[in-house]
Amino acid sequence: MTRRLPVYLLHQLGEVRISGTVQDRIRVKMRFQMMAETREEAEQAFKTLGLVTFETRERFEVRVGHARGQDLVSKMRARVKNSVRVDLDIRAPYQSDLTLVLGEGRSLKVDQWRGGLTLSGKNSGIDLQRLEMTKPLVVNCSKCPLTLRDSRVNGRLVVGSKPVLIERVESPGQLSVDQGSEEVRVLKSRGVLSVHSGSGPLTVEGYSGVVHFQSDEGGAFLSQIEGSANVRTQSGQVMLDFEALKGPVHVDTERSDVQIALHPAFEGSLDLMSLRGEVMVQFPYEIRKGARQVLYGPVSPGRVDAVVGSHQGQYVHAYTRQGGVRILRKAPSK
Repeated sequence: MTRRLPVYLLHQLGEVRISGTVQDRIRVKMRFQMMAETREEAEQAFKTLGLVTFETRERFEVRVGHARGQDLVSKMRARVKNSVRVDLDIRAPYQSDLTLVLGEGRSLKVDQWRGGLTLSGKNSGIDLQRLEMTKPLVVNCSKCPLTLRDSRVNGRLVVGSKPVLIERVESPGQLSVDQGSEEVRVLKSRGVLSVHSGSGPLTVEGYSGVVHFQSDEGGAFLSQIEGSANVRTQSGQVMLDFEALKGPVHVDTERSDVQIALHPAFEGSLDLMSLRGEVMVQFPYEIRKGARQVLYGPVSPGRVDAVVGSHQGQYVHAYTRQGGVRILRKAPSK
């Protein structure tokens, strides 16, 4: 096969390990596990199992059993529950396009891949590392915990209500994550990150670039950020800590507190509002010309429309209906 030919794998039972190689051939190692009443039954079943490849001009297909229809392993399992397991260790040309359909409860590891990668499945653990992809990474896997490390990728990850860990990843275009109720954790990465969750929080530690976060009930906890952020949540707490602000900050929430820590040398515009809470700013500021200070509640000011230092600096917007807004001045670096 050539490196440009897409590879398609359907595998319902067993673990899958895939690693990229510069060679043109696909090499597959299989490990079988069988439960049977007698040795003769097991030996007979083993004879029916084999790796089948099916090549057309459009793609190169790999299956256990036969090349068309449902794979043989799944059919055998349907007759005798949990009787068959086949683990695959695949080495394939890393510039190929790879499509994987995983069975429920599987485990997938992909290492050193550069072509297109499309993954789908259910309740399967996914471990991706050392990807240098020129095409988008597409993952659509219901309830699949996912780890992505040491890679340069763009794409979309849809994983359901399972945790996501992204570490040392560069996304020059955009990497988007759709998640349900578990945490999305991002460490020491850069680029453009977009996360949407139902109630799961976003935790980011050490990021250079732009972070977008939208959630119904999940909180946003961002620290050591060099870049900008856009956060929208109904009731999740918002805590942002910037080492360097390199773009606008927008935070909108209905029922939670907002805390934004800025570098002591920050200069720019502040547009802050709380309908039923306190707005507190640790920087000396001047009220913008023509702006009004509107009071909500008996004591606390609910609106600050002001400038810190120069008008030419960055823009910080924070709004909450029920909660407070705090703009903190970080301690100078030693």
